[in-house]
Amino acid sequence: MIRLYFILLACFVPTLVPAQRMSRAYIPHGAIFYNSRWQGVASADKASYYRVLAVDDSGRKMFYDYFITGQLQAEKHYISLSRQNDRNTVLDGVCRTFHKSGRVESVMQYRNGKADGRALSFFPSGNIGMKLSYRNGVLDGPCYTYNENGHLEYTTLWRNGTKVSETRGGKDHYIDKTTNEDAFCERYRHDEALIMAQSKTVSKRQGIHVSEVKGKKGNTGKTMACNADREDVQMVSGRLPAHAAVMSDRKNTHVRSSKAMTKEERLAADVRYPDGPAGGSAPVKVFGVSAVSGIPPYFFSFPDLYSLLNVDGERMRSTAELAALGRRFRLDVSQTIDGYGTQKEIIFHHNMTYDVQNGRDRVTGSNPRQIGFFGSSAGGRLSIDRINLFTGSEDEMLFFARQAVEAGYKVLGGGEYRASDGNFILEHGNVLAVYGERDVIVTFTHQPGLYAGLYHIQMDVR
Repeated sequence: MIRLYFILLACFVPTLVPAQRMSRAYIPHGAIFYNSRWQGVASADKASYYRVLAVDDSGRKMFYDYFITGQLQAEKHYISLSRQNDRNTVLDGVCRTFHKSGRVESVMQYRNGKADGRALSFFPSGNIGMKLSYRNGVLDGPCYTYNENGHLEYTTLWRNGTKVSETRGGKDHYIDKTTNEDAFCERYRHDEALIMAQSKTVSKRQGIHVSEVKGKKGNTGKTMACNADREDVQMVSGRLPAHAAVMSDRKNTHVRSSKAMTKEERLAADVRYPDGPAGGSAPVKVFGVSAVSGIPPYFFSFPDLYSLLNVDGERMRSTAELAALGRRFRLDVSQTIDGYGTQKEIIFHHNMTYDVQNGRDRVTGSNPRQIGFFGSSAGGRLSIDRINLFTGSEDEMLFFARQAVEAGYKVLGGGEYRASDGNFILEHGNVLAVYGERDVIVTFTHQPGLYAGLYHIQMDVR
């Protein structure tokens, strides 16, 4: 049984991973690369993972690790990190790792580089596997081992690294009698559905098949500890949330301030900017969406931007055309951010800018707004793959969402977008069968520690 208690720790130790031969997702400028042994390498071609540095709401240092294909692999707080050998990175605070499917793999608390506090590990199905307790780097306190069906198999008591007792079954004292839940466990899984949707999006885009294992249902009583049998991840087949991309784009492209772990999981970290029709052309009527009276004419328009991504022939735009679109939305200050190879992001903004050196969005005045176009540049033209929008106006965000809903879009997983505090994903309800047309996923993110606290809307081509 003792070996079981080190399974979770293994989640935070470098593991061997077969060389990746799949196409890579967009990798942000300034990313740190590691090979399968978590040793630093100079380029993405030799890497199995890449790391993006960030700062949480309280100013604490943290980073996000991604598989080279773009799925989130871990998020951790740290004191110091090593670019040469990750074994020398000193962790501090809550750290989470994820299965490639997006399900939480483990949660662990650190203090000055040593495990200190609670630790959890989960089966790929999502069911709780182990609950451990550490103090100063060694097991100390009650530990619970579950089988994959959610049944508590062993309860073990440790004192300063020494096992005092072990019994079959037992009672998980972390589970609240009233809610029948482990609050700590639930706290660090609350965003699992969103992360899974993001991983699915990235995997689809890369042509990778990531199996979704439904949680096995065991007893519905307290032994299910973390509500491990929940099947709350309602993903529509074939639909990938742009949010996943979000994780790999701006969040990755530009290292931005992230929200600590709460509603956190700034998961929506991929930021690439929006793109629209040519110059000052009249709004394109898409899905019969009509103009709404009383709305400022410069508000971002879903129909216009959708038409730039939906049809392959409309995605190639010149810088002049993008500038004209920016002016239409009253955004006349431009900025260009170079990515890897031919990748480029062209931004137009008002009273805000992106600080490339520090990896942060900065608000410089009232009513900050920004639109960005991300894609591959060739011959002075940009093939747009992603559009990112930023606004400080909740009205503008809701107006954009309403236009999308009127065009046939629905909230991923169900629910009401107006009651989501600006955090939801929209996908189109119908499968497009027209040759040359692409599906477009729209991700909405609003977190105090992200993007200077602005509303972020991301449109991704799938």
